[in-house]
Amino acid sequence: MKKAFTLVEMLVAIVLITLLIGVAIFSFRMQLLTIHKTKTEAINGVLKYNQIKSVLESIKYYVVQEYDMLHHPIRKLNYFFQGSEKQARFITNNPIYSDTVSLVQFTCKNNKLIYKEEPLYGYMNYLQPSFSPKKFHQLNIYNNLEKCEFYYVNDKGALVRQLSNKIPKEIYLKINKNKKDISVYSKVQEDDNQTAARIYNAIYEE
Repeated sequence: MKKAFTLVEMLVAIVLITLLIGVAIFSFRMQLLTIHKTKTEAINGVLKYNQIKSVLESIKYYVVQEYDMLHHPIRKLNYFFQGSEKQARFITNNPIYSDTVSLVQFTCKNNKLIYKEEPLYGYMNYLQPSFSPKKFHQLNIYNNLEKCEFYYVNDKGALVRQLSNKIPKEIYLKINKNKKDISVYSKVQEDDNQTAARIYNAIYEE
C-alpha cells in the first residue's frame, strides 16, 4: 500500500519551495540593481566627461566696452586664462549651469575635481574677472581621486604645466579614479584661436 504525504510534510515542502522562490527572486532583483547601477555609473561618467570637454573646448575671447579719448563707446576684445597644474580658470561660452558667457574654474583639491561658474557680465569686474562672494555655482564633478593634473599646449606647440594670459591650443586633464586613468583631451575651438582681426570683423558685423 502506497504511503501518502502527511499534512506536515506538505506544509514543509510548500515552505521550502516558497523560500527557494524568494531567494531566486531576491537574487534576480540584486542582479537587475547591479546592472542598473553599472549602467548609471557609465552614463554619468560619459556625461561628466562630455561636460568637462565641452567647457574646455569653448574657451573664448570676449567683448568689453571701453571709451575713446572723446568718450565714445568702443568695443574691444579681451581674453582671460590662468592655468596651473592643479587649476584652470578661464572664460567660456558653454558653461554647465547657464547659456551665457561665464568665468569658470576647474580645481584639483582634496582628491576632488571642483567646478565653479559665474556669468561674466553680472556682478564681477569683467576687465579683471574673479568670482563674487556667494554669486557662483559650485559642483564636485569627481570625488576620491588618486590623481588630478592639467597640462596645456601653448601657441608654440609646447606642452607646459603653467600658462597665463594666453589661450591654449589644447588642454589635457589627467585623472585617476579607482585605479583607472581618465584622460580628457580638449582642443580649443579653432574659431577662438583665430587672429584678433578676424574676430573683430565678426564683432562689428553685428
